[in-house]
Amino acid sequence: MKIFFLLLSIQILNSCSSDKKSFEGIITYRTEVSFKKDKVQNQEYLEEKFGDGLKVYYNERGDIFKKFLKTGERGYDFNLYINSNNHYYAKWKNLDTIYHYNVKNQSLDFVSKTTGKSERILGRECDFIQIEGFEPIGKQSVIQKYSYNGLPYLNPQLFNNFDDFYTNDLIDKAKSPFMKMELDLGD
Repeated sequence: MKIFFLLLSIQILNSCSSDKKSFEGIITYRTEVSFKKDKVQNQEYLEEKFGDGLKVYYNERGDIFKKFLKTGERGYDFNLYINSNNHYYAKWKNLDTIYHYNVKNQSLDFVSKTTGKSERILGRECDFIQIEGFEPIGKQSVIQKYSYNGLPYLNPQLFNNFDDFYTNDLIDKAKSPFMKMELDLGD
């Protein structure tokens, strides 16, 4: 009888102490680009850059592959984050070059961070985290608002070194992929 309780106790401890498995799968988003003014510099390029949809693939190693759907001739083809070397890769259509950089280097100067309740998305209550930064090379403000509800679970430790655009802060708070992401680049 003691052996039975010992085995049962070990099994219970193992199931309680095991880490959650980080989400692995594909999420499809609809993409919209809107402008705050009638005429914006590079408007045509910005309209075709992001397309009308985005498929985001997550794997168990913390890699993220983003495939942009129905982009224009000068739009994105894909973006890829490789966790093992902490690099982000970007490929545009009609270019034979893949651009990359180390995401340990922060491209934004921190301005502010706010959190709160977001709208209901797909029937789920959501919170948001918003980070505002200033990009010194292009001299523009960047505001990223990330709405989330905690499901499915993303292990924030997989993204500890993804400093650029404060992605590590966003995932650490949300512990999940975004339900909605707004990127405000000014006009």
